[in-house]
Amino acid sequence: MNTEAIITTLLAAAAFLKRPVQEVAVQSIKDIYEAAKYYLRKKFGDRSDGAKVLDLAIEKPESSMRRAVLVEEAAALGIENDADLCRLIEQLAALLPAPASDAWQHVHVAGRGNNVSVAGRDVIHIERLIRRTGIAPNERHVTAEQRDQIRLLIGELAARFAGEDGEPNFAAGHRMLQREFNVISYALLPRDRFEEAMQFLKTHRAAFRSRLRRRNPAAYATDLYRAIFSRAGELGWEREQVYTFAMEKLGLKKPVTSLKELGPNQLKSLVDFMRRQSARSAV
Repeated sequence: MNTEAIITTLLAAAAFLKRPVQEVAVQSIKDIYEAAKYYLRKKFGDRSDGAKVLDLAIEKPESSMRRAVLVEEAAALGIENDADLCRLIEQLAALLPAPASDAWQHVHVAGRGNNVSVAGRDVIHIERLIRRTGIAPNERHVTAEQRDQIRLLIGELAARFAGEDGEPNFAAGHRMLQREFNVISYALLPRDRFEEAMQFLKTHRAAFRSRLRRRNPAAYATDLYRAIFSRAGELGWEREQVYTFAMEKLGLKKPVTSLKELGPNQLKSLVDFMRRQSARSAV
């Protein structure tokens, strides 16, 4: 069983369990579904990006985009080689759907031509004509290391698009990149556009930084520290030069020994000063 089939079956169960059906009719499906979901979450890690993508996909299982992102995250784990997970998913597939009668049902699983005919709970016939979603990176696409760098920036953007509950909105970050570069997944980004994509994400990371200030002041300050020392690296400055520059530009009366001595408004001003200084040095 491949990764796409595993994820498709899991999300089919998630969609089925959202329907208003009798509890007795779905308990077996629910038990196996919860076990498979728990198992996959543990493989990702409870606080990992993969676990967050899993939650997003389960929240809206009909979304092909969320499914594609989850397939991409799961593929890196090699879940198709996990016998325990595959066994759970096979049991789940055998129970989906659970019709109330013995009438034949034709169930569309995923893509064109992947069809299962069932009567009651018995799988009668399987026709497999697999057409993949296109998530199959090759030498023309970004490397694994480059994907990690992109994923990190998307995670930082996700924090900026968090809702009122404070949970990062990873889907928003993925959509932004997908629309700009016309790809269904960042894994399919052409390798020669990697630097362009990184600059695009960094620009938007800076543009939406202010969204962090109210929801997560500590993360906001940390992001400003990162921006300051990134500019310092471009200028070839040591920390002491940054502190001297801050004292001069911010009109401070006492020497700066740590950026933690500065408030958020001062840090934001210092970022702007250093950005302009970097631009002048590049001319």
